[in-house]
Amino acid sequence: MGIKEKSIMNSDKFNSLISLIENINMNKPFKDILDYIYDSFSAYIPYTYIGIALIEDDGETIKASFGASGKNHKNLPKRLLGYKTNIYDTSLIKIVQTGKERIINDLEDYTKGKSIKEYNKILLEEGIRSSITFPLKNNKKVIGIIFFSSNRKNIYKKEHIDFLKIIANSIALGLEKTIFIDDMIIGSVQALAKLAEQRDRNTGEHLKRISVYSRLLAKLLSKNKKYSDIINIDYIDNIERFSTLHDIGKVGIRDDILLKAGRLTPEEFSIMQAHTIYGSWVLKTAEKKVQKNGRSIFSMGIEIAEGHHEKWDGSGYPYGKAGEDIPLSARIVAVADVFDALTSKRSYKDAFSYEYSRNIIISESGKSFDPDIAGLFIEYDDEIRKVYERFKSQII
Repeated sequence: MGIKEKSIMNSDKFNSLISLIENINMNKPFKDILDYIYDSFSAYIPYTYIGIALIEDDGETIKASFGASGKNHKNLPKRLLGYKTNIYDTSLIKIVQTGKERIINDLEDYTKGKSIKEYNKILLEEGIRSSITFPLKNNKKVIGIIFFSSNRKNIYKKEHIDFLKIIANSIALGLEKTIFIDDMIIGSVQALAKLAEQRDRNTGEHLKRISVYSRLLAKLLSKNKKYSDIINIDYIDNIERFSTLHDIGKVGIRDDILLKAGRLTPEEFSIMQAHTIYGSWVLKTAEKKVQKNGRSIFSMGIEIAEGHHEKWDGSGYPYGKAGEDIPLSARIVAVADVFDALTSKRSYKDAFSYEYSRNIIISESGKSFDPDIAGLFIEYDDEIRKVYERFKSQII
């Protein structure tokens, strides 16, 4: 390559980096920033996949959190994202502790003769053959790991390190801004939802359980071809997060109705039903605030708060929607909500058994519940039962 060609390439690199900084400062969602990086720099750096794993649980675990790929690894994000493991059981701990990058130019050779980890198995099966790995730092603290990976062996050289460091630092900045802002906004709203839960001592750890059940049902439903293009890892993460806001509207319900031990009168029940409208209003107000900055955060939360008491046959509330007119997220949370209520102790009832509760969900298929979601309790009985058993000591 001649001097002129190198000059043009360096100029293009510079302009791409300027555009990257502009994208970060525009407060775009981080996934959009990562997709921009993937599309903009592949001409200069040989990668076919970019993956980001974030450190969680006070530094104990690491979770595959974001990914961007083209035609070479279409299934990789779906298989890998959400995978979580103890960081001390991985070689990544060395990168965290030293803060230094790592180059693996032959993943097959690197894993040969070792007890292969599940994530490496997935990478190899999806065609990854080499990678260059950097720590993501925020105020000198490692918050995650970024992988630039290729489907070719022996592709990475030391000359790639300096340029990729610039991108890694930019990604850390984008992560910090996006995750901090989103967590701050969502955290504030979730605190309001927690306040509503604490007003009713009967509900116990309902929010925690419903988030786990909702995530599980969404993950199981994604195996159905009908939903495989709808339910991805972002959808699953979002339903786990926003299912906790389903009853946020109860902050607007009077204590004498919300906490009433006996059966509600028709007038009181009508007032209680309004919590779906109140919840939707709260989240729509929050959504308008973030939309002013070109963002959207609460769309799924709005669907869930408004629609989790709608029924498949149209007999629910607040609007009497039926079938697939009810948003999928609300249909999933509706099942999770009822299942947890059935298996939980309340002032007016003991906790029902797993079998009894499961049978009620199945019997309401096509009536209260989407048949595809209720059917999960037949097809994946063992998986759902395991999660129930994990909560059993807390529930009863």
